[in-house]
Amino acid sequence: MDRPASIVTFERLYLGALAIGVINTVMSWSTNQAQMAAQTAQVPEAGQIISWLVPVATAIGVGISLLLWYFIARRGAAVAKWIATILVVAAVGFMALALSGGTYRPGLNGILGVVGTVFQAVSIWFLFRPDTKIWFGEVSA
Repeated sequence: MDRPASIVTFERLYLGALAIGVINTVMSWSTNQAQMAAQTAQVPEAGQIISWLVPVATAIGVGISLLLWYFIARRGAAVAKWIATILVVAAVGFMALALSGGTYRPGLNGILGVVGTVFQAVSIWFLFRPDTKIWFGEVSA
């Protein structure tokens, strides 16, 4: 079965958002590490845990995103579609709270964060287009 155009567009936007997120993480890595070191300076054990926990959590996050992409774009798994939708809605909500509260990251990292989140939201919209119903097994062929 050929993949619908909306799934191809989802794939491009979703992977683009993931790439933006990885670039943003790399760009802000040293700043984030310094902030965490300052916050855990009073508790050396916490600093040791954070030093390996953050890279592991980052890798797990990227891995989950790649698994969701695979099961949505290559396997047509409706469950993955809904998991990705929930995660992106939460991300948009958290970003909106941070923006309205004035706590969102400033500068290029903030701009890339907004762009990546917009890409994710638009990619999810493409999962609900009429041409995806057969792909996700929501109607018969």
